[in-house]
Amino acid sequence: MNKDFWDILDGVLVINMDTSTARMERFRSLHAGIIPAEKLHRISAVAGRELPGYGCPPWFTENTGERSRFWGGTAGCALSHRKALEYARNNGWQHVLILEDDVRLMPDEEALQIAARALQEVSGSYILYLGYNRPNPCGFKVLKGENCHVWRVEGVLAAHAYIVPASMYDLLIDYLPTEESVWEWLSQYKAVDVIYQRYVPLHRGVNIYAIYPMIAKQCDEYSDIGQHGMIGESMACTEPPRSPISWGGLVAFVCPWMRKIKNKLNSIRTHRRALRGGLPGFRKKKK
Repeated sequence: MNKDFWDILDGVLVINMDTSTARMERFRSLHAGIIPAEKLHRISAVAGRELPGYGCPPWFTENTGERSRFWGGTAGCALSHRKALEYARNNGWQHVLILEDDVRLMPDEEALQIAARALQEVSGSYILYLGYNRPNPCGFKVLKGENCHVWRVEGVLAAHAYIVPASMYDLLIDYLPTEESVWEWLSQYKAVDVIYQRYVPLHRGVNIYAIYPMIAKQCDEYSDIGQHGMIGESMACTEPPRSPISWGGLVAFVCPWMRKIKNKLNSIRTHRRALRGGLPGFRKKKK
């Protein structure tokens, strides 16, 4: 156990459904001796299918069909992350690690040391990811270890294991929906990990960092929070971030306004489609 890393964190929040007591016990068992017990706090996840408006027009129609369950879970996931951030803010924490309960931490001593260095040396507003999924982002090293490095990246598709400082609480909470706005929010932004990838990195003064090789991965199992099948480890990036000296890197780091325009147009288009036909259903396979 790297004491420096855990001392910097005020708390570790694990998002877990009230009905998934066995999963929470498994999480505690897997991380005994890794996460200090006094740092670990459970956040009761929001059940999206119990929210007002679930299954009702205009956001749910015949077009949504069997995918309604998925959208309910995605709503609950976004609200659960908001709940976790509010918990950290209300407790006055300066740094918090937010985890979903299907995550397994696999840190070695070097990885925890470089993570501690990042938390000590990086300032301002940022997200530090301990694990992330494909597609592989563009980025460059900012802290170098022997085998493990911290990269500054354009944004990653993940929300299962990340650290944020207090300077990010209000910003992220403002990006996330309330119970009253969640269905319309989904029609524009799709999911919490999408908004973390596409919109938060473009906020002035925010930097996104990721540790590679990753020290947190999702298990290959059904997500009871998101209400969909997880392919966890098989979706995790298996290569370090790509060089920013590329077209994608230029758009990400040199011309962020191009990404802003694209994001805005996408949100307008998806919102209009949802207003006409509800949240989208599963795509039909072509015969």
